[in-house]
Amino acid sequence: MHSQPNVNKVLACHGIEKQPMLETQEYLKKIECLRREFTGRSAAVRSYRKVADQLELNSMEFASANLHYLLRHIPMDAHPGIIDAIFLNRECSDLDEDCFFLLDSTEIIDPNSALISAKDKPVIFCTFHYGSYRLINPLLVSRSFNYILPVEDKIYAEQKTRFLEGCIKCQTHFNSTSQFMVVNAEQPTAALSMARKTRSGWSLLAYIDGNTGVQGAELDNSKMLRIPLLGKAIYARRGITFLSHFLKLPIVPVICEITGPMGRCLTFHDRIDPSDYPDNREDYCRMATERLYSVLGDYLEKSPSQWLGWLDMQKYIDMDNISESETGVAQSADVVSLVDQNADKRIVFNHQRFGFIVNDEQRVLLDKVTYKLLSIPDGIAEILETYRQPKKLSASAPTSEYREVIEQLVSLEMLSIVAT
Repeated sequence: MHSQPNVNKVLACHGIEKQPMLETQEYLKKIECLRREFTGRSAAVRSYRKVADQLELNSMEFASANLHYLLRHIPMDAHPGIIDAIFLNRECSDLDEDCFFLLDSTEIIDPNSALISAKDKPVIFCTFHYGSYRLINPLLVSRSFNYILPVEDKIYAEQKTRFLEGCIKCQTHFNSTSQFMVVNAEQPTAALSMARKTRSGWSLLAYIDGNTGVQGAELDNSKMLRIPLLGKAIYARRGITFLSHFLKLPIVPVICEITGPMGRCLTFHDRIDPSDYPDNREDYCRMATERLYSVLGDYLEKSPSQWLGWLDMQKYIDMDNISESETGVAQSADVVSLVDQNADKRIVFNHQRFGFIVNDEQRVLLDKVTYKLLSIPDGIAEILETYRQPKKLSASAPTSEYREVIEQLVSLEMLSIVAT
């Protein structure tokens, strides 16, 4: 029987300052504060022409475009609430990382006993940035798994220390014998290093949707696979499935859902075994990648707001696959001459379809249906800004020329007529 180590001494010898773990009630208060902070946040941010974090605004507008592309049945006026929840869940997953008590109330669904069998025969636990995606780490440590986290070069440089410190805190809390290693997967020797560890019984934990830098159809990269997600074409990295075949390790998809303020559910899905494709790595990589994203697709249909991938998914959508028939939006019956109709109608900037973003240091208009970036004259931008809130045309149209511009913007759906 191991004696409980002195937590402060263990952390101090690694140069880590011990942070007190939140108590349950304090945790719930923080969650509630975050909920209040993020409710209505995306709508509020969009209402300002100048925002403190332009990258955040870009992410919001692209998230709406991505939601529309993959989940067309969700009306665009519902997107702000979903986007608020995406940012909220991101904060909650960060908060969960050191709240080890959450494991006490976490439901674990493991019909094939993957956690038990992986102690003797290592696997690749493959997950997504979905729900409380960081909770898988303390689960593995609490059960004294030895495992490797392969990450890309940028993540390795920026977050390696954070990963290691988090693991040490967790090992100390659970008095765990777990061993943990972060590997730069882009190093030429990475696969061989992992092979040595897996032969010693170590498993891997991988996030397959970390597609930083993917440029969709414009990227000609042998490491990418064009696969379906919810019936639409995207590009996904094949590195995890390649490792699975190279290391002869089965993949176990795992997802951690947020089911309530303290409710979490970790589900281990059917394993994907490379032994079924011993001589055909390419076919295995494609099959396995499609299976993994099929699992994700089921969760996106169920609870889309739990996936962080919406915030930058435009980087790996196959833009060439977006046809005019898919992007076309029916013209409103009201899009006729406003002069011939009632000039007292209220009109408003169509923020559901369009959003201002910054691209290459230039302020442009994003069409969230076609993904086109529209450079517009300053005068037109000022008119659109004027109608951030619904306004009567008669109160703001000094000349017939101005009215004609308004009519053109309505016909282009940049401005919408407010239903009476």
